[in-house]
Amino acid sequence: MKWLSVVVMMLAVQGFAASLPELKKSLAAGQVQETVQGALELKTSEAYTLAAEALVLSVRKHITDKANLEPLEQAEKYARKAIELNPKNGAAYYQLSKALGGQAVLKGAVGGLGALGETRALFEKAVQYSPNYASAQVGLAMWHANVIKYGTLTAGIFGGNEAEILPRLQKAIELESAVVSHELNFAKALIILGNKNKRLKAKHLQDARKHLQRATSMPALTYWDKEDQREALELLKTL
Repeated sequence: MKWLSVVVMMLAVQGFAASLPELKKSLAAGQVQETVQGALELKTSEAYTLAAEALVLSVRKHITDKANLEPLEQAEKYARKAIELNPKNGAAYYQLSKALGGQAVLKGAVGGLGALGETRALFEKAVQYSPNYASAQVGLAMWHANVIKYGTLTAGIFGGNEAEILPRLQKAIELESAVVSHELNFAKALIILGNKNKRLKAKHLQDARKHLQRATSMPALTYWDKEDQREALELLKTL
């Protein structure tokens, strides 16, 4: 019965797409829609978190494109659903912060500043519930770095703290030593700190080069690693 074979195959494919390990493989391969569709089938907190992550990752390299507002709003929706299902899902708080932060960027400087308090609180919750989730450590570190980048006044108002940056980035690399984006973000943070401190600028830029060289030479294990390596290579050329 040919039709029965087709049905069995369809069920097998559906089961394949809806398993959490396979969703992670789809995400690693850069298959955004497949990840989101599989997550909507699985309907767990972890799956909704992966759906949010896929959408956030898909727009990160061209965040100022107005067309990205819709996927970021969808990412917010899925991250909130993940938190609803599991209020202690640290990764979901991280993805929610990224989704809201991206939306704020699209709304301009006023929107970006307005979201600083909320995104910080979400990054802190991500660290609180999942201290060994390396991306949460990076997210909170880069929040402080970017607030400092805005200027002394903004850093004072929102609580940007230089002491929160490098130790968290170092911890992230200790937790996940093979992720290109951690090295890339470490370099970006060092560049920001170097621009703010003339006395330490040469050292910070030298260290930034080391992290970028590491980022460009380490194995690219995922589609997103390859994207980050291209960015690291371009940034390295400017130093």
